[in-house]
Amino acid sequence: MGLIYIFKHHHSPPAAMEDSQVPSLSRNLDYAVNHTKNIPLDLVLDILSRLPAKPLIRFQAVSKLWFSIIRSKDFVGTFLTRSKTRPRLLLTFKHFDSRKRFIFSAPEHEDDKTSSTVMARHDMTISDLVYYIESPPVNGLVCCTHGSSIAVCNPTTRQIVTLPDVITPNGRDVYARLGYDPVGDQYKVLCVMMFDGFDSGTSDNIQQEHFVFTLGTPQKKWKKIETVTKDPYRCMKGEVCIDGAVYYGVGHTRIARFDVRSEKIEFIQVPEDYNAVSSYSRLIIYQGKLACLSYDFYLTSEMYMWILQDAEKQEWSSVVTCDVHSEWKDRLTEERVLCTGEIHTNEAILVSRSLNSSELFCVYYCDMISKLVRRAEVDGIADDEFRGVHGIGKYGRDEMWCFPGHVENIMFF
Repeated sequence: MGLIYIFKHHHSPPAAMEDSQVPSLSRNLDYAVNHTKNIPLDLVLDILSRLPAKPLIRFQAVSKLWFSIIRSKDFVGTFLTRSKTRPRLLLTFKHFDSRKRFIFSAPEHEDDKTSSTVMARHDMTISDLVYYIESPPVNGLVCCTHGSSIAVCNPTTRQIVTLPDVITPNGRDVYARLGYDPVGDQYKVLCVMMFDGFDSGTSDNIQQEHFVFTLGTPQKKWKKIETVTKDPYRCMKGEVCIDGAVYYGVGHTRIARFDVRSEKIEFIQVPEDYNAVSSYSRLIIYQGKLACLSYDFYLTSEMYMWILQDAEKQEWSSVVTCDVHSEWKDRLTEERVLCTGEIHTNEAILVSRSLNSSELFCVYYCDMISKLVRRAEVDGIADDEFRGVHGIGKYGRDEMWCFPGHVENIMFF
């Protein structure tokens, strides 16, 4: 169903369409310019609001009016709200030899079948620097790091913005986290800079500092902030953003809570028996709340989950246990890890960190309540055809990351 059809039948606007339903976009641009002048503005808005992201980005070139509509804050917000009803998986594939990072997305597995197949879509390639993407997306935006360099990218618009240097790190490690303030409608990046000598007990010389950068403001510079405690902490990878707060692990017994609006950092005690620094532990969003998830299939076949019921009182629910069936346990070996992010299906997600070109990439969904495990095969990720087109070959070191809860966002920086 193309754009010509839409305007010829503008008295009955169609439902939202997928990318594959809007063919020959470039041939329709001239038609749109010449045949939309007499269409009421509210109808134009209604038609545009039903289009998927890819044609919307292209249709900015139709006219100044369309450009201003598609770039407007209200239109971007409306599109994001609709996009959240269709969450996707964000998958990043890093090919070490070519120094390229490929970003894919795929529909989340939603049916009741034990096994299914979904098709991935290549959204973006990052080739100028080997950025690391180890954090879940926030409203479709992704924080990337490479040494002391920090960037934010939007796979939907294929835009990447490198932030100004914080300060000279002087050998310190840099940890960056993206957060969103829904009240002020602002995205901010928290940067924690420190020496990674905490394990050796040299906490006095850790030189830990915190900085905040606000996206989309005239003041393109970092601001230093102070924490409520002067005690340095071990900064862990992986975080989630919930209701204007970024949560991340800071050692064996604490979780940091960065309030994006006030730019204050507080600390929460983890539930008893949860080890925040374990490679088998992850923070996730479960039913809109922070949850701690842990597993170790070498010692036990069970996964454990604690849900933060009250952040101010630091009250956690009793542990929820899910026993993984022996048939699936053999598949969930050490190379598979828990995913961080928003689990809208109320399931824990496990994926493989490595990618075998001879097999389809698999995502395992573990329902903590019903105790069922489902598998979804993701087709189209760095298969032989893709590797040939991009010249990366069938062999070499690969690395995969998968994050649930990804949404399309047509916001430009």
